[in-house]
Amino acid sequence: MHHISCLEPDVRQSLLSNLGLENLPRNVYYGDGSPIEDSVMAEIGAAYQQAQVSFPWQQRDLLMLDNMLVAHARNPYQGDRKIVVAMGAMNSEQ
Repeated sequence: MHHISCLEPDVRQSLLSNLGLENLPRNVYYGDGSPIEDSVMAEIGAAYQQAQVSFPWQQRDLLMLDNMLVAHARNPYQGDRKIVVAMGAMNSEQ
């Protein structure tokens, strides 16, 4: 999921004029369905930047994380990469 404020201005405007805010694919909203303000997303982005952890990758490195506890992304890279995904019990009633 992404917020429209993350898009380049010309892409954002094109999507809004063609689809309207309510029909944007993969846009995020508050839990009640109301739009999240750009200023709030800017604050969230700043918090992510402040909490960011980065390290140099080496060939054959492996990363394991709990997708429910950790926000994650990747930086641009060159070359091939192999993605191996295993998913377990994603949510528990207990």
